[in-house]
Amino acid sequence: MGELLSIAIKNDELHRRLGGGIPAGSIVLIEGDRGSGKSVFSQRLLYGFLSNGHSVSYLSSQYTTVEFINQMYSLGYEIIPFLIRRKLLFVSFYPLLSALSSEEKFLSRLINEPRIWEPDVIIIDAINPIIGKRVSDSALRMFTEHMKKMSSLGKVTMLTVNEKEMDEDLLLKLEEISTLLIRLQVKVFGGDLKNSAMIIKYNNAKGLFQRIIPFRVEPKVGFIVEIATVV
Repeated sequence: MGELLSIAIKNDELHRRLGGGIPAGSIVLIEGDRGSGKSVFSQRLLYGFLSNGHSVSYLSSQYTTVEFINQMYSLGYEIIPFLIRRKLLFVSFYPLLSALSSEEKFLSRLINEPRIWEPDVIIIDAINPIIGKRVSDSALRMFTEHMKKMSSLGKVTMLTVNEKEMDEDLLLKLEEISTLLIRLQVKVFGGDLKNSAMIIKYNNAKGLFQRIIPFRVEPKVGFIVEIATVV
């Protein structure tokens, strides 16, 4: 549990701004409204994990496999070799959701699919379609207990969520079990839109970290940490 999973890549200081990496056993919750950069932030972390030898499952409610590959390459993140070597398992789950009658059935199916939980890191982008406003307390408890079990095994689990589209009580329960809570925002600064990641909670940080991390995204370059802080 003392291990630090590196996310360092060339020409990017995100690993340093996050205390040198992500501690093993972390439950990471990335919150943000539409357009705040949740998917790009999680994709940057995904590529960082893969580049440092960690295996990852990435579950998407937005992309097909082809769309995901195109998105990653548009950021300059070459992930086909990781797919070929089976270091990355990509699952597009929105077709599966439409085939099931309830979120609870999908949650049970998700938890009981061992291939998804075998890698070092599991990323679900986004959790909203899985844990809707209708999910029961017992189903949510089953899911959060599974997350805690993965944490006890040293695995990093990461969820992205649009907090404005989730029931307040459900969101609070996810925030309570998280060990690293990151809230993404978009603000107008100097006439331009600026993205920033605010670290709300970081229980198991192994090093010094920056509370507010301003960033931008450039085609073929990817995720870029800004020097100046967004006020």
